[in-house]
Formats: sequence, C-alpha cells, structure tokens
Amino acid sequence: MLKNYIKIALRNLSRHKIFSFINLGGLAVGMAVAMLIGLWIWDELSFNKNFKNHDKIAAVWQNQTFNGFKGTQRSVPYVLGDEIKAKYGSDFKYVVMCSWEGEHALSYGDKKLLPSGNFFEPEITEVVSR
Repeated sequence: MLKNYIKIALRNLSRHKIFSFINLGGLAVGMAVAMLIGLWIWDELSFNKNFKNHDKIAAVWQNQTFNGFKGTQRSVPYVLGDEIKAKYGSDFKYVVMCSWEGEHALSYGDKKLLPSGNFFEPEITEVVSR
C-alpha cells in the first residue's frame, strides 16, 4: 500500500513540476524559518542561566527623552546605586554598578592601558559566582 502511495506521489510530482516546486520550496522555507525562530526563542529564554542565582539578578534600565526621541538604555546615574542601597538596602543583598561600555584608560606610573569593555564594582564576583 505504501508503495502505491509513493508511486502516485512521484507521478503527480512529475506531471505538475512547477506546482510541485512551488509547494516543496514553500515547505522548505517555512520549515527553515520555523527552526530559526525556535532557535532564537531558545536562545532568548536561556540568557544568563549559567549563574547560580540567575533568577535573583536584575538590571535597572532608564527611559529618557532627548530631543523629542524617547529611548530606553542601560546607563543610569551612578548615584542611583547609593540611593537603592539607602532606601531598599534590606531588599537587596548586593547592588553593583557598572561603567559605560567602551575604552577606559588605566595607568600606573608611566604605564598606560586602554582596555575595552565594562568595569564593575568588586561585589560582582559574589553576584555571578557559581
């Protein structure tokens, strides 16, 4: 019975080549897009789960309006960390502030380095420890 179904399918594919190509191409593109969307969702849901207390780590973002453009960004004033510690110190075990992303000048004597990235407060090791 399966052999007959395969024969009929191959006959229909050979008779209607353009229609079959459109259907099979659409099926292939649809499956590829569905797999890519699934991989993207899996990546978004697995973000930062490599830390022991990943469900207790939060980031503070701020909304700003600049020249009529509204935007949300990760940069917050440094004094916000002190304010959170003062007002909500009992709710948070650690409040860790981070620098802007980019090159930062480090110097010791006449030696200078320009590393790129973010710099955190020392408590970051406690927050992201395994």
